[in-house]
Amino acid sequence: MILTSATVGYLGAQSALFALSCVAGVRAWKILRTWDFDATSPRQYANEKSAYLVSTILVFLLFFKLLLAVYLVYMIDSLTPFIKAAMCGVGVLNATIMGWELLGLKLILLCLFGLWLLVDSKDRKALDYPHVRLKFRLFLIVLFLMAVELILDFVVIFSLETQKVVSCCSVTFSNRNELGGFIDLGRSTVGTLFGVVAVVYGVFGIASLKFEKFRFIFGVASLIYAGVGLLFIIYTVSPYVYELPTHTCPFCIIQKEYGYVGYLFYTTLFLGSFYGIRRGFSHAFLKETSNKDIWHSFIWSTLFVSLSLWYTLGYFLKNGVWL
Repeated sequence: MILTSATVGYLGAQSALFALSCVAGVRAWKILRTWDFDATSPRQYANEKSAYLVSTILVFLLFFKLLLAVYLVYMIDSLTPFIKAAMCGVGVLNATIMGWELLGLKLILLCLFGLWLLVDSKDRKALDYPHVRLKFRLFLIVLFLMAVELILDFVVIFSLETQKVVSCCSVTFSNRNELGGFIDLGRSTVGTLFGVVAVVYGVFGIASLKFEKFRFIFGVASLIYAGVGLLFIIYTVSPYVYELPTHTCPFCIIQKEYGYVGYLFYTTLFLGSFYGIRRGFSHAFLKETSNKDIWHSFIWSTLFVSLSLWYTLGYFLKNGVWL
């Protein structure tokens, strides 16, 4: 266990936001049970006022949850000096119980937060509150995941072992070393896989611009694109950023030594895939017909691919060889 101002502040903020979320969740549950827009009763009038208040509180909560998700990455990296053999955040996560699972859950919650904000925005613009039930049901799912997240937050922080000797990032994410525990694919294989997934994502995206029936499939393709894109950053792109074939790491790429370029990689990948997922979600649950999300997805994905080519192709043009 490591208690610093960063970890104590993080756990305190997470606990406070979850407590406030529970209060909003109780009210959301009551609204779901008694909501009837066609009724003219005092209870329905109170529900409509409460729905607006709860939605406003949730927008506030989710904004700070987004900030805390980013802060978690900084906090993990700040704990590196306390762990033996840890060179970056990978070593810190390897010294915990379920640290990687917590990061994965954070990514899922970030996506759900964005989808909830979309539903809330559409609901506020309408006069008859058409999406009240959907947005509060979605929030109750988010609230359950937030409870799991808070438990994992405490487990991860309290399970940190300062005396544990951990493997470095290049061993953890090695796809050639038998100690590597993530995937058993080579750098070129991951690059080829991403290329195939990116083409599929692009084809369904273009088809979605013309045919509505492809929009949900485009959302699923965007989700797969996000997962393969993360592997692409770690195994294919990051060695070109480090200019070292044996260095594969998702954390070192966000360090000052590399110009914090990792934040650009992760942001463009996340936004590119999120807008695609949002397009599929909108088609399935909101019956939205606009193609704006598809174009946003293409723009961010184009930036991600261009940034990746800047390092990979740029290295080849400068040195005449691939890593």
